[in-house]
Amino acid sequence: MRPPIVLVFFISFLFYTASEVYADDAHSRSIATTSKARVITPISLINTGAQGLDFGVIAIGTTTSKVVVSASATVVANVTLGNAMVVTSTPQKAAKFTVSGEAEKTYTISLPTSSSILFGANSLTVSNFTCSNGTNGSIGTDDLFYVGGELTIPADATPAVYLGTFNVTVAYN
Repeated sequence: MRPPIVLVFFISFLFYTASEVYADDAHSRSIATTSKARVITPISLINTGAQGLDFGVIAIGTTTSKVVVSASATVVANVTLGNAMVVTSTPQKAAKFTVSGEAEKTYTISLPTSSSILFGANSLTVSNFTCSNGTNGSIGTDDLFYVGGELTIPADATPAVYLGTFNVTVAYN
């Protein structure tokens, strides 16, 4: 007696399927896992009210002088070296910045080592930059900060209005 053709196909199918599963298990494996991304608001920084670092009006001294603007909302005239005089009728100002971005994310603040302010071929050096927030902050807590610095004025500086720029960088941690 011959087995019915359907039974032959069924047994052949089981043998083929079992051998394929066995073969796959012997040399490869596959598994699914998850993917994830958190998209956040980009960090941004503005120079609030276009308030830059302003050392005010300074009368040159007879020796090299250093004038300091503190990193605060209210700046007091401060000559730390030499005998230059800050004319107090023109207030000094720290640069003012506002940072925004993803709430509660922390960020770092980077300041330059030094920069120059210029009048034609003449230059003065601004150094020792400081920040009211130190070197970092948190969005929603430390959104506003001030940057101050120290201006070196040689006794032979050319009287003029000196202008320049410097970079402040904020970045998420």
